[in-house]
This record gives sequence, C-alpha cells and structure tokens, in this order.
Amino acid sequence: MNQNQVKQRNLKSYKLPLTLFLLFTFLGCSGEGDKDKVFKPSSAVNPDTQLNCSGIWEGSPLCLERNEALVELKKLDTEYKILQLVNNEKAKLLTDKIKVIRTEGDSFYNEEFYFKARDSYISAFELIDAFNSRNANQVKSLILNIRNLLSIGKIDEAEESLEKILTLTSINPEISNLKSRIDNYYKINSIISLSKKYLAEEDFENALIKINEAIDLDSDRSELILLKEKITKESNNYFFDLYIRNAYKNIDIGDIKRAILNSDKAKRIFPNNEELSILVKTLSQSKKQFDLDNYIKTAKGAYANESWALALSNYSSAFELSPDSIDLKKRLSRVKDIKFISSQLNNFVKSPERLSSLNIRNNLNKVLDKAKKLKLIEEKNLILLINQASELAKKYSVMVILNITSNGKTFLDIQKTAQYRPFESESLKLYPGKYILIAKRKGMQSARKEVNLIPNSNMVSLTAICEDTCSIYTSNESIKIAPAKNINISQFKDENLSKTLTPSVKESIYIKGAKINSSAFSRNLKCEKATKNNAFKISYALTVNANGYVLASRTLNIIYAPGNSSKDANSDDRKVMAIIESALKKSRFKLPKVDGKTTPGKIKHSVSIPKNFCAS
Repeated sequence: MNQNQVKQRNLKSYKLPLTLFLLFTFLGCSGEGDKDKVFKPSSAVNPDTQLNCSGIWEGSPLCLERNEALVELKKLDTEYKILQLVNNEKAKLLTDKIKVIRTEGDSFYNEEFYFKARDSYISAFELIDAFNSRNANQVKSLILNIRNLLSIGKIDEAEESLEKILTLTSINPEISNLKSRIDNYYKINSIISLSKKYLAEEDFENALIKINEAIDLDSDRSELILLKEKITKESNNYFFDLYIRNAYKNIDIGDIKRAILNSDKAKRIFPNNEELSILVKTLSQSKKQFDLDNYIKTAKGAYANESWALALSNYSSAFELSPDSIDLKKRLSRVKDIKFISSQLNNFVKSPERLSSLNIRNNLNKVLDKAKKLKLIEEKNLILLINQASELAKKYSVMVILNITSNGKTFLDIQKTAQYRPFESESLKLYPGKYILIAKRKGMQSARKEVNLIPNSNMVSLTAICEDTCSIYTSNESIKIAPAKNINISQFKDENLSKTLTPSVKESIYIKGAKINSSAFSRNLKCEKATKNNAFKISYALTVNANGYVLASRTLNIIYAPGNSSKDANSDDRKVMAIIESALKKSRFKLPKVDGKTTPGKIKHSVSIPKNFCAS
C-alpha cells in the first residue's frame, strides 16, 4: 500500500471526525489547554515514517496511534537489552519469546496498523516486567547474604552468591559495588595491617593516610570506620598532651608567644577540656606580666632615644596593666610633659615669626618655665631644643624700630597690632616677627604688605603712601623698578650724579613746554626737622588739570651720586622726597596752548636735591 492509498483510506475512515476536528480548531475553541492533551512521543523517540503528521494532521487519530506505538517500542527496547544480559535458562527462553512478539509488532507497524503494533509491544514489555518482579525478592536475599559473608571474611561464598545474582538480573545497582568489594578484600587487609603498624609507632599521619586509602576502596566495611576512629582518638590524645606540655615549658622559659601557639593548637583538638582551662588561666597571668615587662622595656628604650611618642604609648599601655604602680605613674606623667614641651618648642622654633604676638611669646615663656621644672640631664636633644627656644625668646623680646614715611594723607593699619591716622613720618617700636601692614585712603584701593622684622635689626625703613594709588615699599624696593634708559646726565647740576632708576612710561605721553610756578613751589617747601640726606635728582610723573594744578604724582626715578656713603635711600632722603612731593601738589604749572586751548595731561618734572637739604 503506497502513501496515497493510505491517505485516501485515512480520509474515508476519519472524514466525519476529522471534519469536526478541523471545524473545532478553526473556530478557535481549542485553546492552550487542548494542545496539552495531544499525545506526543518523548524527545528520545524518532518517529521515522512516511505518514504526514505535521500541521493540522498532528492530532489525527492515526498519528496518535503511531506515536503511542513508538513510545511503547522504546520502553520495550530498553528492557529487552537488559534481559539479554541475564545468564540463565529461563531468561533465554523469555528472550526468544519476546523476539517473536517484537517481530509481530514490527510487522503491524510496517503495515500501518499502529494500534496492533502498540498492543504487541505492551504485551512483550509486560512479560519482561513479570519476569523481573519474580526474581526481585531472590536478588534482594542474595545481596544481604553477600554483605554478611563479606563482614565475616567468607569471600569464596560471597563470590558464589554474586554469580547466582548474575543469572537472575544484571540491572541491580549494587552488583558492581559488591563485585568491587570482593575484588579488593585482600588488598584492603594488607592496607589495614600497614595502618595498624603506623599506629603502634605513633605515626598517626601515615596511619590515617592508609586507612583512608582503604575506605576509598570499600566505604561499607565497618571495621575500617572503627579503625579510623581509633587512630583519630589516639592521635588527638597524643597531640593534645604534647601541646599542653610544650605550653608549660614555654611559660617556664618566658616564651609566651610559643606558649600561646601551643595553647591554641590544644584548643582546636579539645576546646572544652578542663586541663586546657587551667593552662589558659596560667597563661593569662604570665602573658600579663610578659606584656608589662615588654611595654616597660620598649618605653625605656624609646625614652633613651628621645622618641617621646613611642615612649608615651608604651608607658600608657604598661600603666593600664598595672594602675597601682607609683613608679609607672611618675614615668607616665613625666613623658607626657616632655612630649608636650617638645612638640610646643618645635612649633616655636619652626615658625619664630609668630613670636610677634604677645600671646605667642607668653605661651613660649610658659613652656620654657615648665621645661625648667623637669630638671633634665640625659635628654640631650631636648635640652638643645630648650636652649634654642630660650635664645629665640630673648631675641624676640627686644623690640625693633620700624621707620615709616608717609604723606600725611594715608591711614596705616598694622594688622592685629595698632592703627595710625595720617602722618608724615613715624618711628615705631615693634617686637620681631611678621606683620601685615595696610595703607589706605578714602576712595582708593588699599595696599597690603607683609613685613618680617628680623631680631637684632638696627632699624627698618619703608614708605606707606596713597597718592593716585596706595603702595607700601622699602627703600630697596623703590630703586629696583628698572634699569635706566635715555637719561641725559648733563642736565643735572651735579655732574657726579649717576643713574639708579628709569621712567616707567614713554616720553611721548608727556606734555612738552609746561613750566612750574617757581615762587609757589618754593613757598610750599617746608622743613620741620633738620635732615642729613644724600644728593639726588628725583623725577616725577604729574597728572595736571587744564588749569595746571597737580592732581596726582608718581615717582619715576631717583639718581644718586656715586660718592654717597649709602646707595639706598635713608630715612632723611624719604623725608625730603615727601616734602618735595607735597610742594609739587600745591603748585601750578603753566601749560602750552594748542589751538588756543590748554589741555590736561601728564607732565614729567625733575627736581635736583642738594645734600642736607633741611640742614638749617
């Protein structure tokens, strides 16, 4: 029968049921639950057939019967292969009978009578299943017998019973295990003897290695488990006693670290042992004394090396262990004081400029007073530090004179020290150290300058002035503007003068031909004190309005004669400069006219100052 004939027969036989099935499917009434009801063979079954069971034919009666037959064939094949391994007459007869039924079922399958093939495969499977059930009790009895024979060492009888089992079944999972136990019996006996030998020699490690080898070969042999327990017990007792003895020996010689190690080893074996508890108490007392001695030893060494932090840490730890010790209390108090004094004095020495503050100087003196009370002898580095700090205290207790030149219009603040109203010149007495000076004037940006007054300085001079801008500078700074350029020395009255400073702006920006009102200028030259100034020529950049009045001034350069005793401006030079500048600001210039008008701008004006200008 070809495939087309089969399909025609199927269609005729199942026309009405199939029509109903298709109608039901296409109306959407099957749902997910109905899909689960369609019988499918397991994934292990390969439905090799020319019958088309895909798509809409998947759930047809013929396809369902085909699949059921394949499932039963798979079950039969599995049991049939196992049956063929059983070595007895009954099994051979059953094998032949099964072969006949299987052949009959295959014929039905090939003719596409799938329901008959299915029934044949089921029938054959049931015969094998009945055979196995009848032998199961006998196999169970034989297995128990083999176990008993192995436990009493009757290996030959155990082998005979195993052969009987193999005539009944080959699928019992214990068969291979029993065979392995029988094969390894005498080998295990040799290993047991060797393990016992090691045990007698107190070689517990090798004894355990060997007995574990034996257990790996036969984990069901009870005497192996008992022997391992014995080895473990004797090993634990031996090593526990050994660790306890060694710990006490360590305590006797003062080796507390090793005593603790041995105690810990013993604890891992028998953590609740009474003997261990006694050892722990003894060890605790010994460790306390050991730690105390160690802390004191370390502290003394650190003190000798003047490592005050380390000494303090160890003396503190020692005192915690022995709080009733008067000696430790004294040592701890002393090293605390020393550490504090050392730390404080180091801070003072590292930043001596802070001693400008009265509070800082007072603190230094307090620390020095505290240091004297310690009566230091062997503390060489600390003594050296104290002497160094004492010298600083002396140096920074002698005030330094600070000369300040101004213009009578500038307010001066010395931060955190004092405030001064406008003045021409002041000599201030200040303690050495760092100060912040602030020059300010209403409507102008204030100027700040840090000044470090060095101890034993004779006198420090600077200028604090607000004109067009506020500035604070020393005499050295005032002459370090730039190297001189294009200076015509021949125009100076004193031919011996030499250049020291240069204009900071280009000549082209100045108004040419401006002339000062000499009489007004001379009237405003007022000397209040005699001076011993050097001869110099000073140049100014003056800002004037359209009427010629000076609005602001700025020093461009100063030129000194080479024969001066000092190349820097002294305080008298500064006083004279202030007088000249003040007179200029009260003077008036005659400006040239351009297109009949005068225009404001900048004027470059130089003034030659003779030596001792205000001598009388």
